Amino acid sequence: MRRGAWLTLLAVVATFTLLAAGCGENSQTQDAPSGGKASTAGGSASLGGNPSGGAGAGGAGAAALVGAPYIFAPTEDSFGVNVAMLGGDLTELSLRVKPASSETWLEQDAPEVRASDIAEWRVGDLVPGTHYDYEVLLNEQDGPRVIYAGSAKTQAPPGQAFRFALLTDSHIPPRTIPVDESLVYAPQEATLANVAPRIGKDEPDFVMNLGDMLDFHNYGFNPPPPGQATREAYLNYRRLLGDTLGNAAHYVVIGNWDGENGDFSSTEIDTSRQERWLYAPGPTPETYPEGGSDAQDYYAFQWGDALFVVLNVMTYTPTQHLLSHFPGVADDWTLGEEQMAFLESTLETATSKWRFLLIHHAVGGAAATAEDSAYGRGGGQAARVGEQSKVHDLMLEHGVQVFFYGHDHVFTDMVVDDIHYTLPGSAGAPWKFDALYTGYDQYWTDSGHARVDVSPDHLKVEFVAETGSVLYSYEL
Repeated sequence: MRRGAWLTLLAVVATFTLLAAGCGENSQTQDAPSGGKASTAGGSASLGGNPSGGAGAGGAGAAALVGAPYIFAPTEDSFGVNVAMLGGDLTELSLRVKPASSETWLEQDAPEVRASDIAEWRVGDLVPGTHYDYEVLLNEQDGPRVIYAGSAKTQAPPGQAFRFALLTDSHIPPRTIPVDESLVYAPQEATLANVAPRIGKDEPDFVMNLGDMLDFHNYGFNPPPPGQATREAYLNYRRLLGDTLGNAAHYVVIGNWDGENGDFSSTEIDTSRQERWLYAPGPTPETYPEGGSDAQDYYAFQWGDALFVVLNVMTYTPTQHLLSHFPGVADDWTLGEEQMAFLESTLETATSKWRFLLIHHAVGGAAATAEDSAYGRGGGQAARVGEQSKVHDLMLEHGVQVFFYGHDHVFTDMVVDDIHYTLPGSAGAPWKFDALYTGYDQYWTDSGHARVDVSPDHLKVEFVAETGSVLYSYEL
């Protein structure tokens, strides 16, 4: 089948799938249809509410959490807690925190109400590299009631070993989440609901999503989504992560389906960005000494003996790259001058032993076809294409060991000049791009995530399939 015809068929199939999930072009505020094929997601006690079963138990108008709280931007002495709640009065929420080894709770101030469904706290005066328990409470007539209990860890100091998890390309569609919704419809939802508890079982300090968290195929191929749809997709994503979200900090990389592409208008980008700030908040330029962008779409931080540099290849590339629609070219991807200068200065001043770059795809492409190359596929095969060549030279000069990326929906690892270009599969996307599109010699089409263990003198990366089996691993 010709590529253009295949792409059209893919869009039709994707649209049909999302329509079946209650996400049609004119139905982003509808509930999932009762006649659709549905299944309960295994392993997550809080898929639609919370593990204590309290806040989500009421009927219409009752207060109900959407998934678990979202832990974000942890530092050596603080972390953020972002709660999405439907119904009820957000000002009646409260938070208390304690070290996991203590019996004494520290009551926090009233939350900042950032939207009609978002309450947020910044917990401070904490100890580095320490696990904390927290409880979210809802004040009721009979007194406060715990509606979620979770945990978070502050930024690990040098010398402390840690584990983090990587997932990518979950492609979660928008749809309204009813109170205590515990069903999954689209295949993306089912996959993420299965992968999430396996990530949680690993007890990572934090989770990094390498982009394409969201999916809007029901509006066309890679369009700028309406703000309401973006909000619903983020909430659906949070719901599907279940308790994993409430027990490990979450970091975001911008992907090409997340609504912030550089060929969109500034208004369209800002619409999606505002929703991200509310429903998937991240570090501001002031959060870490390494800084980042005012848009919170690229940033850097240290954890233990590792430096993480998160980059955004999407928003700063102004040209279209839409496969057979408007394919573009493989060598005009760019980070932009300011982001490139940020990358250079961050690496020049780096002191951590382990150094990682994290991005949705390489700043260039080299895949099996010209269209796929222009679309940014190929990972390490693109090490000497366009601006990626400069990025590769910076990694060589400053001792970066791993370039983590997503986009191609398979597990693969390629070593170029002793640098690992590592792709941790996909955690939702049902479309798997094999050698016919990517040109990869070795890859796994299983869904899943990556588990990464870091100590002062050792690094281990494992590809974990949706079933829990380890497909591949390497150590440095």
